[in-house]
Amino acid sequence: MLQCPRCGRQFPDDVHLCSFDFTPLQADPTIADAPIDPLIGRVFDGKYRLDERLGGGGMGTVYRAAHLLIDRPVALKVLSQRFVGDETAQQRFRREARAAGRMQHPNAVTVTDFGATNDGYLYIVMEVLEGRTLRDLLAREGPLDPARAVSLMLQASAAVGAAHDAGLIHRDLKPANIFIEHRPNMPATVKVLDFGVAKFAVEGQADDDFNTLTQVGAIIGTPRYMSPEQCSGIGTLTPAADVYSLGIILYEMLTGTVPFSADTPLALALRQVSERPTAPREIVASIPAELEELVLRALAKDPADRPPNANEFRRELHGIASALGFEHADSTVAPTMDDLRRAGTESPSGQLVIDLARLRQVQAASSGESLSVNQAKALAASNSHRPEFRRVRVPLEKPDAGLIPYRIRVAALLMMALVVVLASVAVASRWWSPSVPDNANSAANTNVTSASSPSPTPSPSPTPTPSPRQNREANNQPPKNKKESKVSSFVNKVKRIFKK
Repeated sequence: MLQCPRCGRQFPDDVHLCSFDFTPLQADPTIADAPIDPLIGRVFDGKYRLDERLGGGGMGTVYRAAHLLIDRPVALKVLSQRFVGDETAQQRFRREARAAGRMQHPNAVTVTDFGATNDGYLYIVMEVLEGRTLRDLLAREGPLDPARAVSLMLQASAAVGAAHDAGLIHRDLKPANIFIEHRPNMPATVKVLDFGVAKFAVEGQADDDFNTLTQVGAIIGTPRYMSPEQCSGIGTLTPAADVYSLGIILYEMLTGTVPFSADTPLALALRQVSERPTAPREIVASIPAELEELVLRALAKDPADRPPNANEFRRELHGIASALGFEHADSTVAPTMDDLRRAGTESPSGQLVIDLARLRQVQAASSGESLSVNQAKALAASNSHRPEFRRVRVPLEKPDAGLIPYRIRVAALLMMALVVVLASVAVASRWWSPSVPDNANSAANTNVTSASSPSPTPSPSPTPTPSPRQNREANNQPPKNKKESKVSSFVNKVKRIFKK
């Protein structure tokens, strides 16, 4: 069982090329008897120690290495041993080193060295990248959100535009050659790789590599992403060929599929030349119409109907992203304080509240870029209806922690006053209620006693008559000759009130 080192798909042993990306197949590294890479641990030119295999392509293998003199991690791309005696492959490998050396752009991989070992290994030293390719991203997350797809394409087209300015035509743009680098505390950065088949368009002499390979029937590039003129081999290639490849990559990012597919490279090349692609909005209806129009123009069969180069393609894509309000990782000039004040509104706390859409319009107006009619109307409307904030006075003094709050004190005083009023009403009602005097009760009791006692008659054994004190105790009356004081009377009345 063989495995594709790029997409990871497995194929039978009698298949030698991946039918999806046309990469030479290798043995599955999970098999126990798979041979160990003999270059691991080897030191090239006494400076670069190969530590780990990162991946492989049609021409070579990329390793993580260490620069022993400065103790710095680097990446080494080593030409495959099967191409040691192939002059065309070696010429293409040197071409990649020379083309990458011309590129000085943050979105293109940086090449720092090129060399050859005594036993015939050619190698290119590049910066080591941490992340994944666009092919891996699309395999796991495709299709992408339009804003994310535009952000990645803006960076990729910037690198291709720099190559066009340097007189290079990449000729092999595809998701596998676009690397998305992830670094801590940094936004994702796109790096364009593999300038091995790049064409030097500004050189006066003919491109021997291109002419030789096309004469023997070989196809330079990947048919799934190649332009019609590159598939047919008719005419001179221009930077518009790379624009076609960028259009297919953007098409795939938006829809999750390529516009053309076939079982064989030849059938795929014929479809690229003769058929029109399906409109992206027929696959994903949420794609903006302006973005679809640019993609279809980039996929025009005639190079004259496309944007002439990657810089023009990027300029149109940037204008669409700004009009749609897409936030993208683009290297534009930072806004000035005057632009921020014009686009923002000062809050009562002294901070600026920025409207991002209005800020973009202000930046476009200040930089001299032409605004559309709708953008100009929106800018004028936002200037006439800027929000205003009313100032509010807020006391900053904190109340003393030891004082009781005012509301609690008022509530306590009201409760105390209510209790006093209720108690006074109760006492007054009991105090002024009618009652029989104690003296009258005593006199009545005395009269009853004296009236009920019979007249004395002689008897042999007289019965003792109860004394007045005994009668008063029996009636629970106080002594007759002892007068109750006013204080005692008030206390007794209060006691009777609360007993009831």
